Amino acid sequence: MITIEEEIEHVIQFLSHPCGFEVSLYAVLSMRPISEDINPSNWEVTWIEVLDGLEIESYKEFSSLQEAAQFFVEKRRYMLLGADFENIKDNIDE
Repeated sequence: MITIEEEIEHVIQFLSHPCGFEVSLYAVLSMRPISEDINPSNWEVTWIEVLDGLEIESYKEFSSLQEAAQFFVEKRRYMLLGADFENIKDNIDE
């Protein structure tokens, strides 16, 4: 598994492309630009958590790609989302 710093840098590199990419994991965690400039200045991270059987959708806005990417990666790791975590879970279950 890559370091958290390397993962943040990958997310920043991908989202820095001027076409306006966004990222999403299983429609549970996503990050997207919310300003329409070529170099967006505002970003939003949204996520869904289940608390006591109730789905709660939350979001947080950021004024820098660096801060948004860091939050996104930290939240992904906290929620254990992604193929890398699925692979670890599968190996534990065997």
